[in-house]
Amino acid sequence: MSNSEELYSRLQGTLSTLVKVRNIAELKNWIWIVVGILQSESVALSKIATYIPGETQAESRVTKIRRWLMNFHVDVWSFYKPVLEHALKDWQNEIANIILDGVMVGGGRWQILRLSLAHGQRAIPLAWLVVPGTGIPQVEKLEEMLTRTAEFLRSRVKTVNFLADRGFRDCDWAKLCLKLGWHYDIRTANNTFVTLRDGRYRRIDELGLQPGQRYYFQDVLFTQDIQLCANLSVLWTDGDAKHAPELLAIVSDQRACRTRLREYSVRMDAEQSFRDDKSGGFDMADTHLLHAERLERLLLALAIAKLWCHELGEQGSF
Repeated sequence: MSNSEELYSRLQGTLSTLVKVRNIAELKNWIWIVVGILQSESVALSKIATYIPGETQAESRVTKIRRWLMNFHVDVWSFYKPVLEHALKDWQNEIANIILDGVMVGGGRWQILRLSLAHGQRAIPLAWLVVPGTGIPQVEKLEEMLTRTAEFLRSRVKTVNFLADRGFRDCDWAKLCLKLGWHYDIRTANNTFVTLRDGRYRRIDELGLQPGQRYYFQDVLFTQDIQLCANLSVLWTDGDAKHAPELLAIVSDQRACRTRLREYSVRMDAEQSFRDDKSGGFDMADTHLLHAERLERLLLALAIAKLWCHELGEQGSF
């Protein structure tokens, strides 16, 4: 038995008991795509096809992959939800730190927005959405995805902390978190105007913090038109050989303190997992797919590959 066939057998043994499909061929082809991603460490269809068995030419195997990606019967959430339920079956007493990030693909044609669950220094995919264009996404585009995720997590984890960087600094993200019953730690831009409890009104980078210092401010009013009242934790990072020290400002619904900074550091620890997807491992940034629905199905296969790698490191299977 080849390495690909052995891996297929192990994946099939788990997924076939969890995922109910209309046609068994849909499940088989999905698993073979996962095998190809794991073996090639890439989402490039030509590389995936190398690890799919068959007497046909590589071009025919690529066509087979494309047919699966085009199959409208493959509903991403219906396939992924039972797998995720199984993976989180023991999380009832855990605090879920979930991370929102984005990556441009297809030469800037598409933006993948992903919600991931931090675990150790890795990120487990929870949900994703492919939207056209560049720039900071509006909260309305992701509200349905975040609401569905909140409903899914509500009975499966103790509580949720939403972590996001400056790309999602709009106050509407914080308001949506409160609506969903989530706590939030969101990094904001250092030129954001704030009003402190003592009446001082200025930009965050004009509050007078010096390198090595950290300050905590409660009941802060954010932006010039006062869109939000929250708490602010600010510090200068230490920096290293590759990165200069920088001012880090975290907005939260919970009391500003050292804990908020530790919570946000979870997102920074998971950066390696995101780099794996973009260019360091799976080459997601170089995908040439031109349709959002097909890209979302490819992300479904990648999610299983990442979950398999994560759980293999934890306990041998998921």
